[in-house]
Amino acid sequence: MPCCVDVTDPRGHPETPQRMKEGREGRLMKTMRCQQLGGPCEFPHIGTTADEVIKAQDRHLKERVAEGDVTHEPALKDMKGRWKNPIGGMGWYRRAKRDFRDLPED
Repeated sequence: MPCCVDVTDPRGHPETPQRMKEGREGRLMKTMRCQQLGGPCEFPHIGTTADEVIKAQDRHLKERVAEGDVTHEPALKDMKGRWKNPIGGMGWYRRAKRDFRDLPED
C-alpha cells in the first residue's frame, strides 16, 4: 500500500501549485513532513501556521491507521498521549511551533 501520496491543504482539499505557495490572505505557506512531527513518513503538511500543520498531522495519523498502516500507530499513540499529559504535551507543542517558525517559506 503506497503511503501518503496526495498533497492536501489543511481542510483536506487538493493543492494546486499556486495554492501551495500562498495561503489565506496571501501569507506564504510552509511545509513540515510527517517525520518532523514524530511520524514515520515523508508526507508533506502545508500550512500558513503551525496549528494548521499540527492539525493536518493529527488527521494524517488517524487516516493512515484507519487504513491499516501499522507504521503510523506509535505516532498516533504518542499524539493521544499528549492530551493525557498536558505538561509534556505543551513541551511538544512549543517545539513544533518553534520548528515551524524556523522553517523557510515555500
